[in-house]
Amino acid sequence: MTLNFSVDRDSLVEAVWDEITEGITLTDRSGTILAVNRAFSAITGYGASEAVGRNPRILKSQHHDDFFYRDMWRSIKDEGRWEGEIWNRRKDGEIYPEWLSIKRLYGSDGSVYYMAVFSDLSRMKSMKEGKSFHGAKDILTGLPDRFVLMERLSSSLVRGKRQGESVGLIVLNLNRFKDVNDGFGYLVGDKVLRHIGDRFRSIVNDHEMVARVGSDEFAFVIPQNGRSDRIRTVLRSIGEVFQRPISISDAELNISVSVGVSVFPDDAANGDEMIRNAGLAMHRVKREALLGGYALYNDEMDRDARRRAALEQEMRLAMDRGEFFLQYQPQVLMGGSEIVGVEALVRWRKPDGEVVSPGEFIPLAEETGIMVPLGRWILGEACRQGVLWERAGFYLKMSVNVSPVQIYGDDLCETVASVLKETGFSAERLTLEITENTLKDNGGYLLDIFDRIKELGVKVAIDDFGTGYSSFDFIRNFPFYGIKIDRSFVLDLERSPRSAAVANSVIAMARNMARAVVIEGVETKSQLFHIGGEKTDLIIQGFVYSRPLNPENLPEFVESLRPPVS
Repeated sequence: MTLNFSVDRDSLVEAVWDEITEGITLTDRSGTILAVNRAFSAITGYGASEAVGRNPRILKSQHHDDFFYRDMWRSIKDEGRWEGEIWNRRKDGEIYPEWLSIKRLYGSDGSVYYMAVFSDLSRMKSMKEGKSFHGAKDILTGLPDRFVLMERLSSSLVRGKRQGESVGLIVLNLNRFKDVNDGFGYLVGDKVLRHIGDRFRSIVNDHEMVARVGSDEFAFVIPQNGRSDRIRTVLRSIGEVFQRPISISDAELNISVSVGVSVFPDDAANGDEMIRNAGLAMHRVKREALLGGYALYNDEMDRDARRRAALEQEMRLAMDRGEFFLQYQPQVLMGGSEIVGVEALVRWRKPDGEVVSPGEFIPLAEETGIMVPLGRWILGEACRQGVLWERAGFYLKMSVNVSPVQIYGDDLCETVASVLKETGFSAERLTLEITENTLKDNGGYLLDIFDRIKELGVKVAIDDFGTGYSSFDFIRNFPFYGIKIDRSFVLDLERSPRSAAVANSVIAMARNMARAVVIEGVETKSQLFHIGGEKTDLIIQGFVYSRPLNPENLPEFVESLRPPVS
């Protein structure tokens, strides 16, 4: 049968590329990824901006030996293609099976390319081996997987209703487990997960269950009758697993967990509600940094979750409505004789006049991804304002905060270059402030980004210095222009000689590592005195000189610092 229809070939290819459910990767001859489709990101967890420019080895699971890959590439070289089953690793660390087909292609100029097409086999394998997932195992730990957990939870609830028993669901997340994989490698990380799985398996009784439900998440189903307190017993046992460092491959790893608990029938009427509520409790622990702690679900968490969901929706609308605005806090040389620059600070005023605290909406914006477009707007608005001040004769340096979400979830360098070109703001007067915690990833990725930013002429500074987990090797290897010392070092300067000594040590360290040192949160002249008024190279940012100002008020402040004309 012949079908007669007309369609643009390029449009057809683009539609197939975007809509096909198999993941597709196109690489050049050296193996550098040139393009991926949507299904690639859905299966692997890597966005296109994270994958393009890197090697497919980012998916390597360590499940296969060198001979496997050697045979694969021998087949591609000799026959131009390879097809077979392979175990790869998603961005979150989960190992999964896929059916992979690689084919060699040639461009019109004779260039060699490789196209890889793959399907995720994990769900299919679970169904085949377990019949509706019954008995399906997590490949790494040997524990039941999330599908088995759902079946067990459902059957436990049926029994609980019939016999008047309660059922507890305990969910836990290993805090900062990505740091283990990044610092020690996935092989060590996998051994840690197997070790934890074995320990958890020893905790549960025959009628209970522990499952691995995510790359670094586990869950327990614990039925209990009215006379027992089995749920709290299991919680204590979980805590004991992490009381001491875990020894793996000559490494001593201190791992903490965030744990949430939901109990049927008090907290939920069905399995879906239990999972939701236990997750809310776990995330409360994580947000409040109660390392190694746990939280029992309560109604206040539900109200908080609904409030956060409403705030997220309002925040998305606020972007379109123009409810965000910037204020600028002056950065002044010690002594108050000269302003050297300003820091752009985002504010949110709702239509009813309510001003939402940045401490409330910034973390939510980072969690939800809103921080990427919001961060672009902040950078563009700050640079546009800088140009307006320049036209009025005020040439000020501009500092703009950059969230880790913007670094890992956006092409920051492209955004910065685009904003500078669009606004005409001088790159030499722009400083991007990176929180110290961002530097915990001391791999080549950050160094490459910072090097590209420097090539634009833009400066990079460390924010909140002294409070994070950054590597001094990283700071030593990358010449940061500036360091901003966190306000926590200033708070007790007047009352505690010990605090003053610590603050001055941190200041001395920063002065040795960067050209510009900013101290934020300075509110009183007494604090200035304890910092040391003779340190005239220090830059002070705080209420002692000025609160954050609206842009129209900044020129008046600058003029107030200039000496009178005699």
